Amino acid sequence: ADNPGLTELPSFEDLRSLRVLDLRHTNIRNITSGTFNGLDDLTALDLKGCNISNLIRAGTFANKDLRFLSLAYNHIWMAEAGAFGKSLEHIWLTGNNLTCSVIEGVDGALPSGAGCTDEGECSARGGVSWIGDGFCDEPFDSRYNTAG
Repeated sequence: ADNPGLTELPSFEDLRSLRVLDLRHTNIRNITSGTFNGLDDLTALDLKGCNISNLIRAGTFANKDLRFLSLAYNHIWMAEAGAFGKSLEHIWLTGNNLTCSVIEGVDGALPSGAGCTDEGECSARGGVSWIGDGFCDEPFDSRYNTAG
């Protein structure tokens, strides 16, 4: 995290059991539908402030166990149907052109029951953070009893 010199991601081929990946405040800028392939056990991914500006294509975040995803403070403007996997529980879009109301209007973009936040961020400093047995990324997340 906080590595502005990182502009391209390495292969994750040897990291199949990785559960949490924090890439916030890097300059990767572009992600594709194959960027996170192979991270089968990934549960949380933090891409806050990476200057990502592309359309989120179908399958980009369809990892089978991905539950929490922060895309806060990027320049993302749209997500295709199927961009997020069925396991996704919550996504943070604060500071993007893409808002929760827009993404919720794209049929099939968010899995049924997934939460979405486009205001606020975690009081635990920096991105997706452990709170009990879950994660938060905003000061007042009723699911995790956080208070800012």
